[in-house]
Amino acid sequence: MTLDTALTAYIWADSSAVPGRHPESVPDRALRARVEGLIERMDAVTPGADATDLAAWADRTVRALVVERDDVGEAGIRALSALLSWTWR
Repeated sequence: MTLDTALTAYIWADSSAVPGRHPESVPDRALRARVEGLIERMDAVTPGADATDLAAWADRTVRALVVERDDVGEAGIRALSALLSWTWR
């Protein structure tokens, strides 16, 4: 399982209609810790005046958080962005 796959499984858990946190979906403890580490960093961010479009803000925020990583691709970015924007709705 790649980090992208783990992020998607953790956040969408069997194609849930609403993003959430499903640690049981990533049985590998080391991989789950990496997923939760990224989510923890993301949770430290709060929307500011630039968050008039919450989905666009979440996408920009997640991309800025993972810009220096080569192990988070588009699927992981989409999953994290969905969780972040859902958290602040």
